[in-house]
Amino acid sequence: MLPIGLALAASLGFASSAIFARVGMQGIRPLPSTLISMTVSSVPAVVLALVFASSNIKALPLVALLWFLGLGAVNFLGGRTLNYLAIDRVGASRSTAILGTTAVLSAIFAIFITGERPHFLVLVGTAGVVIGLVIATGESLHRDWSGDRRSMVGYLLAVAAAVSYGGATVMAKELTQAYGSPLMVSGFGLLFGLVLLSPLAGRQTIDDLRASKPNPGFVVFAGLSGLASAAAVISLYFAVQQGDVVVVVPVVSINPLITLLLAHIFIAQLERITRQLVVGTTLTVLGVLVVITGSVA
Repeated sequence: MLPIGLALAASLGFASSAIFARVGMQGIRPLPSTLISMTVSSVPAVVLALVFASSNIKALPLVALLWFLGLGAVNFLGGRTLNYLAIDRVGASRSTAILGTTAVLSAIFAIFITGERPHFLVLVGTAGVVIGLVIATGESLHRDWSGDRRSMVGYLLAVAAAVSYGGATVMAKELTQAYGSPLMVSGFGLLFGLVLLSPLAGRQTIDDLRASKPNPGFVVFAGLSGLASAAAVISLYFAVQQGDVVVVVPVVSINPLITLLLAHIFIAQLERITRQLVVGTTLTVLGVLVVITGSVA
């Protein structure tokens, strides 16, 4: 049950990160917010890796650095950047709900690339997670499509982020199996992602930091988003090292429910909760419970 506990911790971290990012982007643009977040994420991840995984780092072959570069590109330059762009356009609760499809995408990648064979209940539960998320976001999707089609770009960005996260989760599992410590994998992945994003967002970040001096609170929230993300990523990588991707990722996918709760409590003026959303999230929870049942069956 340790992988499931770690997955639940990752879910809380990702949900908190989305809320902090949503608040931070009220005063800082998405790309600078992403760069600030990744900078803050990298510091604890790299420090922990140097302290607790130094032997793994010393034993790394040079080819491993190319794999970590790929992980940084897929998970952080791709997934996190697209996620923040989506949050800025359609809000934390709706974009995060769409990211729940990461469960299916990760399962597909794991089954066809790494040969994982999930229990039947895991597949049923994963389907329940996705159906619940579709119900939860259907009303918002229809409203935005008919009222403001430009917002559909936000949903497409969220879908692209889900694809990136799905592939990155499978990559992370393979890298932890091949090279050891999840701390090392997360640290190097974040570091390379930061290096890749800096040329794209560096100039904007400097401008936004200068403009935010009268009100540095937005920068603080962007940084808190990074800390929450770092905790979530490390927990997730430990979880996939200990358990199958097809079990871990559906449990992580309850983070839309946590995001909705946190949004209702802390940023109700920015996020709208509907009955359809409640029904969909309830079905999602039931799907996750089925996944957990299948994982111990």
